[in-house]
Amino acid sequence: MTADSQRVRFGVVGIVAVSLFAALFARLWFLQVMTAPEYQVAAENNRVRVVQEEAPRGRIRDRNGRTLVDNRRSIVVSVDWQRYDGLDEADQNALLGRLARLLSIDRARFPSGAAASTTSPVPPGTPPGTPPGTPAEGIVDPRPSAPEPVTPDQLRRRLADPRFSHFKPVPVATDVSEELEVYLAEHSEEFPTVRAERITVRNYQFGQLLAHVLGTVGAINSDEVAAFQNKEKPYEVDDEIGKTGIERAMEARLRGVPGEVRYEVDARNRPVRRIGGRPPVPGDDVYLSIDINLQYQVEKSLAAQIKATATQGDNCDARGCFDGPRSGSAVVLDPRNGQVLSMASYPTYDPAAFVGGISSEEYGALVAKENLVPAENKAIAGQYAPGSTWKLFSAYSGLANNQIRPQDTVYDPGYYTIPGCTSGRCEKQNANRLRIGTVNLTSALTKSSDVYFYKLGDEMWRRRAEVGDDALARTYQQWGFGTPTGSGLVGESDGRVPTPAWKRAFAKDLYAEDPKKAESYGGWYSGDNMNTAIGQGDVLVTPLQLANGYAAFANGGTLYTPQFVLQVTKAYSGSMVDAFAPKPVRTIPMPPEWRAPMLEGFKGVTVTGTAKDTFAGFPQHRMAVAGKTGTAQVNDKLDTSLFAAFAPADAPEYAAAAILPEAGNGGDAAAPLIRRILEPLAQPYGLKGLPPAPPGGGFDVDAAISEIPAPPSDTGD
Repeated sequence: MTADSQRVRFGVVGIVAVSLFAALFARLWFLQVMTAPEYQVAAENNRVRVVQEEAPRGRIRDRNGRTLVDNRRSIVVSVDWQRYDGLDEADQNALLGRLARLLSIDRARFPSGAAASTTSPVPPGTPPGTPPGTPAEGIVDPRPSAPEPVTPDQLRRRLADPRFSHFKPVPVATDVSEELEVYLAEHSEEFPTVRAERITVRNYQFGQLLAHVLGTVGAINSDEVAAFQNKEKPYEVDDEIGKTGIERAMEARLRGVPGEVRYEVDARNRPVRRIGGRPPVPGDDVYLSIDINLQYQVEKSLAAQIKATATQGDNCDARGCFDGPRSGSAVVLDPRNGQVLSMASYPTYDPAAFVGGISSEEYGALVAKENLVPAENKAIAGQYAPGSTWKLFSAYSGLANNQIRPQDTVYDPGYYTIPGCTSGRCEKQNANRLRIGTVNLTSALTKSSDVYFYKLGDEMWRRRAEVGDDALARTYQQWGFGTPTGSGLVGESDGRVPTPAWKRAFAKDLYAEDPKKAESYGGWYSGDNMNTAIGQGDVLVTPLQLANGYAAFANGGTLYTPQFVLQVTKAYSGSMVDAFAPKPVRTIPMPPEWRAPMLEGFKGVTVTGTAKDTFAGFPQHRMAVAGKTGTAQVNDKLDTSLFAAFAPADAPEYAAAAILPEAGNGGDAAAPLIRRILEPLAQPYGLKGLPPAPPGGGFDVDAAISEIPAPPSDTGD
């Protein structure tokens, strides 16, 4: 080997060594200088855990500032499902057995503050002195009538309930006692995976009052996370979110900005110490258009009217005997701006039962108790045939389509014979075939002449080549029927305005396997037009739609979107965040020569017409009431009772509608209910003069029944 070759070899080794060291130093420089901030953040993240702290929701208040919903502290027992799932079956069974016994003892010792998945055996709003387990009248409550032992099976079902995420502790009992909280802390080795903690939950100041409008909150699901997730107020799995009512409609305002708690953790991800964070910011306060004092009057009157009507007489007719009404709803609006002053649905429920989450089993018990859905807001979701209350809109359609003139008269012998009819069913009659005599537009409304409106519907069908086969429907739609009102509450139904096209499509879908039958049943005839004109047949409305339609007539033709929210303010500061103005939808042409005779007809209803007996003695001199009774026939059921009204008739401040299924004639139940609602408003101070709703919202239904006006004599509607 020559000296030159040796030098070459050493040179190569040197170059390789220098290159390796250069690469190493370059990598070190890259890691320590170029990417140091990035790795520092990563290291910090490995050392620090950030836990989101849910913010208190904003308060909900009425138009006068009375707090309806706020927050309170509750002690909740929960189970860490991940750790629980890691136990073997024998340890799980033993743990649930011990926990069930402990919860049962706590529930028995402190019945007002302990319950697995419940709150109190005496619902808020129950009159003083009511024994535990007796709900206030009209409240459907799934909770036991007396404290019952908690069983391990109940706890298992709770842990398996799909509404609760397994990535967060599953609540198994709410509102437990402080003694239980301390005991669990001191005996944690006996109750692995179990913990008691204090959380903020919704507090309902007036019990069941306004439950359907206020709504409920519950654990967020994956669909809601996708729909509502945002950077300003982020959601985590099992955070609470508004589910129904105002809680849902105003979720973005009521939800606060979550806080953060930062923990230093060790290599095993165990908390070492708290190292900072930021506090949560409460949600904004929402002020409603609702007057809670009026709401108390409406709900008390509705519950009393339903109970009284169900016990009057034997409710028997040629079709058989019936139990009478079990549900109903009422709405009061301000026709000048569309503000909802009151909305009631019966039966109601205690929203406190939903605090901490209600299980599928408990909700099933709530529904089964009355074979109804108490949580359904019948004022917006219920759909009913409007009966003769519909004649306002049919009369307007006749005027708008040049079918009738206010001064034209019709002779009403109690029945209408369809011209040219050869089918053998050629007569349609008034209720009880009552002969009314000669009527014009005004008296046809006052006396509720079906014959007048049968003739209107029949002749408009015969003129279909001129006015169109859906002339009635087009006019009804102007008044907001057939579509939701846009109130913003979840669950609002469309109602239905039938047309020839709708009937064809419906029959085609119903008889998809029999085209001939679909064609036969899908035809639209003069009889369909006549039934529709008197609010029967296939037409359906919600109570809110009906009240809103009458409000539009009352104010001269402006249809508003019903308004529930007046303003939003910063929590506990009162500083304005947003104010909500009335929302006109459209103006319905209302010439004075049309409106005046119709108004006289509606004013006559409570003086000489179908509701005269109901309103006998009412202070008409202080507040004249204009309105319309309605009686809608339903197959195999008692008639539906309806009444829609506005007052004072010549300068309306209130528009109201009530619908009580299976309650009989419009004058028997719905009209007395509206009278009870309006009579206190006829006093000199109106809304401001109403007695305050008591805390808890409870009332004595039997005492309220004595205030109901006697039912009128049979007037045929």
